[in-house]
Amino acid sequence: NSLFLILMLLIIALSFCGCAQVRALTISNSDDTIDELVAITVVPEEVMGAGYSVAELKDDITIKSQAQAQRMKDALNEKVFKDLLLSFDDETRQTLSSFKDGISVIKSDWKNNTYTIGIRFKNIDVYKYYYNIKENAKTEMKEKEHFFYNKVYYYASTMYVKHHDLYNKVNAYYSMQYPNLINSETNELLYTYKTDLRRQHSDADYITYESGEYYHTWVVDPNNLDEPIMLYYNIANPENWIIASLLATLGLTIVLSGVGLVIYCIKNRNKNEGQEM
Repeated sequence: NSLFLILMLLIIALSFCGCAQVRALTISNSDDTIDELVAITVVPEEVMGAGYSVAELKDDITIKSQAQAQRMKDALNEKVFKDLLLSFDDETRQTLSSFKDGISVIKSDWKNNTYTIGIRFKNIDVYKYYYNIKENAKTEMKEKEHFFYNKVYYYASTMYVKHHDLYNKVNAYYSMQYPNLINSETNELLYTYKTDLRRQHSDADYITYESGEYYHTWVVDPNNLDEPIMLYYNIANPENWIIASLLATLGLTIVLSGVGLVIYCIKNRNKNEGQEM
């Protein structure tokens, strides 16, 4: 799965510290799904040095993390079921019914001593319903004009970094069970916006390309979750391009005409000199 490949590349790119580390990655996918991934990386030598079995630790991580992800999936369906019992409006019931099974569990095998587990929300509506979010992501647009193109900037607050149940619960469990292995201060929160648009740019900390899509990833400061991310487009000014093209064509015509005139004059002078001789 390309999602896990991207996460592995990011983990390799980021610095590592300690016996084990938990990283959270939230991805806004181009198909409107939202992924919440948790990657747990262990250093076998240091785990054994701390008196733990690497195999047992990996088994515990695999079993407990999958169970927690499954509980989140079940919690959504329980919430839908309870709300359906209290609802008598047909439109509301139809909407609630569409939220059922709106979470799926995604996971990878152990790779490079890292295990990745996650959940996928099928759309933003399920995400907001699960986390009881009322507001929409705030965006601000600014435009800077240039002769050949305009730059359109979007500054967006991302609600996704504020809610990550899987990371919170998995991190809490392992910090409590293995306090001398996992240091919460070294854990990281990442946010990725995925798009297939090559002309979309951003102020992301990392931009990677995989299978026809671009991953814009920010390392989020846990003490400043409201810090906006920035995306921008370059939009061409066709009128100015036409004007420039016409001016270039006119200039080229003048140059060619001048060259032709010079050649004509040279030939004419050579012809006259030949007749005089």
